[in-house]
Amino acid sequence: MYKALIVDDEEKLREVLNIKLNQFCPEIQVMDQASNAEEAFTKINLIRPQLIFLDISMPIESGFDLINKFDTIDFEIIFVTGFNEFALDALKVSAVDYILKPVQTASLIKAVNKAKSRIDERSKIEKYELLKHNLHHLGDQNTKIAIPGSQAYEFVKIEHIIRCEGWQKYTKIFLTEGNVIVSSYNIGVFREMLENYDFFSTHKSHLINKNHITRYLKDGTVVMSDGSSAPVSRRKKEEFMEQVVKYLAAF
Repeated sequence: MYKALIVDDEEKLREVLNIKLNQFCPEIQVMDQASNAEEAFTKINLIRPQLIFLDISMPIESGFDLINKFDTIDFEIIFVTGFNEFALDALKVSAVDYILKPVQTASLIKAVNKAKSRIDERSKIEKYELLKHNLHHLGDQNTKIAIPGSQAYEFVKIEHIIRCEGWQKYTKIFLTEGNVIVSSYNIGVFREMLENYDFFSTHKSHLINKNHITRYLKDGTVVMSDGSSAPVSRRKKEEFMEQVVKYLAAF
């Protein structure tokens, strides 16, 4: 059994989630509920849950305010939100789970199973320290991204990523110091995570950091700060000229 706490300002939503957990995730034992961050902070210290279902948007203090109260986070969190807010980018790049309201059973089961695995493998502290860092850098390249490699997660500042290149079912991440990380994520995952951080998809297999562009050749090739290059596909050339060239002209 895994001890859990549900934190949400809406009583009806807390009860619906509790019912779903009892029915579809019987290994999750909901010890209590909390309606705000202050109450949750007290109950977390008292109950010591292994898993928290945490609403992001609450009156007075948000779910993010709650996690900032802890120097060390030694529990798993599944964030729950009712809309696609900008702060979700911080969750995506931090490899932290969230589910959208109204909670779908399949999404809940998937998130719970992943949370149980993380509880068992004790990798949560590093990820939530990463999240706390990223919450202070929403939308800028000082944000750190969690990149799953063959043996472990690599935590890298987005500003140090020059480009990403799809390679079979994997992705090569080219960094400023000449290092290359091969990730088990396909390039589509990185495209989604980095789209709001000044990256541009020049080709189905290439994703580049606008801040590291040094030249654009007339043959449709982009030269990056490390001397490497990426092609711009025909269907992307017009969009590239409109977005990227204007972006670079602003600096």
